[in-house]
Amino acid sequence: MNEQEKNVLEIIDKMKDEIIQFHQKIVQIPSENPPSQYKEIAKFTKAKMQELGLNPKLKRNNVIGELGGEDGKSLIFYGHMDTVETFKGWTKNPFGGEHINDKIYGRGSSDDKSCVTAELFAAKALQQAGVELHGKLTIAAVIDEETGGLRGIEYLLDKNIIQGDSCLLGDAPAENPIGYTGGAIFATFTINGKQAHGMNAPDVPEPYRNEYSGINAIQRMVKLMNFLIELKEELNKNETKYPMPPGLPSKISDLNLAEIHGGNKISIVPGKCFLHCSINTIPEQNVMPIKERILEYVERMKEEDPLLDITVQMPIVFDPGLIDENSEFATAVQHSIRSVYGEPRKVATFIPTTDAHWFQEKGIETILIGSIRPENKVHAEDEFVYVKDLINLTKIYALTALNYLK
Repeated sequence: MNEQEKNVLEIIDKMKDEIIQFHQKIVQIPSENPPSQYKEIAKFTKAKMQELGLNPKLKRNNVIGELGGEDGKSLIFYGHMDTVETFKGWTKNPFGGEHINDKIYGRGSSDDKSCVTAELFAAKALQQAGVELHGKLTIAAVIDEETGGLRGIEYLLDKNIIQGDSCLLGDAPAENPIGYTGGAIFATFTINGKQAHGMNAPDVPEPYRNEYSGINAIQRMVKLMNFLIELKEELNKNETKYPMPPGLPSKISDLNLAEIHGGNKISIVPGKCFLHCSINTIPEQNVMPIKERILEYVERMKEEDPLLDITVQMPIVFDPGLIDENSEFATAVQHSIRSVYGEPRKVATFIPTTDAHWFQEKGIETILIGSIRPENKVHAEDEFVYVKDLINLTKIYALTALNYLK
């Protein structure tokens, strides 16, 4: 570690209290998705970027700042400001930002406001250290990740509001750089039946049907669900060869039947049924054959049941992402992690869905690093982040920019 790196790390250590206080404030601002009310947190984040001289732009409540110049390589820092809902069962105030026993509690404290805090204070540390970046650093604090990223990073990349050679993306486990990401399919199935009296005109086969008979949407969805459960069992047999961060058990492809709605009363044939499910694959398994298999099965269902009225929507479909561990960017990230932890860490895999694929589809080399640990209760009650992880993440962001944009 050279003197400039040591100086940056020392500056971040001295900013610890300031980082904690800022993180408490950003956690105290609700930004649940849904209902997707982002104006307050976007205004708060933009104000911090203005204070740091990052010349921020506000695009659909996404906040983008810049540091450095146009000559040389370009690096993107990414963190997302939206969170899942708070749900029930909290023993702490989900918007309290309480600092207890070196933990900061609150919805989004780990996923993913920790990365927004880290990228901002990494930029501040680089400025205070007098680091001259030979290239452009873009700091992105985005929305909409929890519902697919279409109004967030996908919009920013599609409109060329953000461009770069490489991206250090938050929203990931702590300590290990994530270079291998899984593929995903988000699917919604809608079956339209025919509402009728469930005891007088139920859904019955020929020759007992007549023009008043119902068409049971839930009954038909059960058949599809049975197929999806069989598909899940097959997917679970595929295990990745890549290492996983400590404590994360999901080394296999999987399918989650996530949400179902249908029917309204015991005496009525249900006229509609919705099913939402997600599929996540290991890095070695592409998703297109899975998508095609699902669509083929739906077509067979239609052939076998002339009364079936089904619609399939797959708004999110993407294949896994892989990196070259010996690339210049990967080397810079690994060097930064080694400097912070005092030892190298294996490049690992992370199967849950993130916004990484939007960058990868644009040819932007992407590595993930975050603050998530299994015990952080991400997406559950009493979510928290360790202060140590928040500070270390800030250091990793700063050193990566320093080493990559030499």
